[in-house]
Amino acid sequence: MNQQQFNAKLKEAATKEDRIAILDAYAEELFNKESYAEAIKIYAQALKIAQQQNAKAYFTGQIGICHYNAGNDSSAFRFLLKSAQLFKPDQLEFMPDMCGFVLFHLGSLFEYYGKIDKSIDARKACEKYLDSQEKDTQWMLYAGMGRNFEALGKHSEAIQYSQKAIQVLSDNDPGLSYLYESMAGNYMGLKQFQEAIKHFSRVLELDPKFERRDEIHAKMAECYRQLANYAMALETYEKILELKKLSAKAKDLVWIYLKMAECQFRMESFEKSLLLALETLHRNPRNTLEKAEARSYVTDNYYEMGRYREAVDEGEKTLLLAKRFPNDDLFYVRMALSYHKLGNKKSFTKYRALFRKMFQDDNWNKYLEKLA
Repeated sequence: MNQQQFNAKLKEAATKEDRIAILDAYAEELFNKESYAEAIKIYAQALKIAQQQNAKAYFTGQIGICHYNAGNDSSAFRFLLKSAQLFKPDQLEFMPDMCGFVLFHLGSLFEYYGKIDKSIDARKACEKYLDSQEKDTQWMLYAGMGRNFEALGKHSEAIQYSQKAIQVLSDNDPGLSYLYESMAGNYMGLKQFQEAIKHFSRVLELDPKFERRDEIHAKMAECYRQLANYAMALETYEKILELKKLSAKAKDLVWIYLKMAECQFRMESFEKSLLLALETLHRNPRNTLEKAEARSYVTDNYYEMGRYREAVDEGEKTLLLAKRFPNDDLFYVRMALSYHKLGNKKSFTKYRALFRKMFQDDNWNKYLEKLA
């Protein structure tokens, strides 16, 4: 109805209940047209004449949801919190669908402002009325709770709620990709890397052009690396490299070359690992730790290839950049071994002691002690 028709109907309304019904219907039309400011005015009129507490809760909640959609977060908080307090399930005209919807929006607002515990409380309260909610609200509520628990580091609970969200959705719903991505990330948090790979793969099956597919491949590669499946990790890093070569800048590829160098080294393909490390340095990484890690692989590979003098020369250059860097356990033991091969007992003793101090539980310590 237009404004003129609304005015006419309101004028003809015989009872207070009729007026409330007309105001509610017109406000809903305005809401659906995204005329939130106008809808708020009409809902406010209905609120003034509503008498039942649950009716007051309903209109207060509608005003809060209008503010939410309009981006007026402080007003949305004020009205939604008041609405949640006003609802009385044991009194007349209680509307479980509206009560749940108010709590749903509160949960989203609390999450947005980083109040995770309050978001969980609101969403758990909403869950009581979930049967009265639409399908989209149901899966989004479960997905939101999954994010809440993930933010708290409670990965098992996060997975459970993602599974609940998946059960609500149909097989071809685009929201499934995001839920499987979330589950995979939480399996990584639990160090269940096989499960993580399975769920990351599911994301790409559902949506081969997934917006974060580069990140998916990178995380899958990390899972393979954690499982010591370096062949699959390398294959995955190679896929990422092909995807990025066309668009990424040279400096943005450094981390991929480093990962590939590590994989080749652990697979004992020392010449290939050396070439990748040299390629990394050729790209002139700006990050000092990346530069140090690349140089360390040069050292590591020179040692494995029997080029001990070159190994220690590169190693000393590495230490001018940084004393600690990723995978430096590989580096320090090979510095000690290289000096041992060169007959330099003083430097061997120095690096053996350093390695023992930095990596107390590493099995290489026993071997180094035997050499001493």
